[in-house]
Amino acid sequence: MPDLRWTRVAGEHSDDAGSVPLVLVHGFATTVTQCWLATGWLRRLGSQRTLVFLHLPWHDDASVASRIRAQCGQRRVTEGVLALEDSLDHSLTALDVLDSMSEAIRRSLDDEANGSRGPDRGVVDLFGYSLGARLSWDLACEEERLVRRLVLGGLPAHDELSGFAHGVRTGSLRDDPSVSPAAREVLEFVEASDLDERGLLTCADRLSVPEFRPSTGHAPTQPTLVVAGSKDNVAQDSPDLVEYLGPQAVYRELPGRTHVNALTSGAFARAVTAHLDAN
Repeated sequence: MPDLRWTRVAGEHSDDAGSVPLVLVHGFATTVTQCWLATGWLRRLGSQRTLVFLHLPWHDDASVASRIRAQCGQRRVTEGVLALEDSLDHSLTALDVLDSMSEAIRRSLDDEANGSRGPDRGVVDLFGYSLGARLSWDLACEEERLVRRLVLGGLPAHDELSGFAHGVRTGSLRDDPSVSPAAREVLEFVEASDLDERGLLTCADRLSVPEFRPSTGHAPTQPTLVVAGSKDNVAQDSPDLVEYLGPQAVYRELPGRTHVNALTSGAFARAVTAHLDAN
């Protein structure tokens, strides 16, 4: 059975007034280690902020806690897990994952120091990349009181996950020269991943229901930063999202960056920290 796990890294002064935890959600066919740790985000986000890394179903990453302790042994690291149902009687959907994400965040907030006195106690900032950004968009829409600020990286404004999974299973995606650069790039992610391909394709199927349909009527109301690389084949239409988000949103393009190496951009990290630290 799939599950949703989380790894919480306490800030060095997480009980300070006004401290807002940051929840990070990785992308498809990657892991917390690959998406956030190996790209330097643990360092770039600083030691004062409590971080909660969510592990999407079928994206197991058992070594995260030990890796974090090796990098910052003075910070308290805790883990949790929620079992998810995916059976003949009930196929997992994106809505189930969103419910579990909300529950995981609330449980991680329960771990916050009881002495927290800040006005933002009981809320989080949310940072999703690629598939993680897609889920973060929907969660921010549903949980307006829980999510204070939002960062969306590498998020396409269209939905191709289900078609992608079908194309891989039938072989049409690998053999068809007319396949879009976006689908071709995602296929390369899957083929290069150490994760189980069958699990990844199941994930693509399940999280495509219901279809992702951003619009002016279905958009987060929180202050939002949207970021994508200028050479990101997966999220070429990401700027379109700003039209749905309205004046509280800012789009930042990373020159020359792709869907993969955008995550190592110092400009990306500086834009994120500035957005999260704004009043």
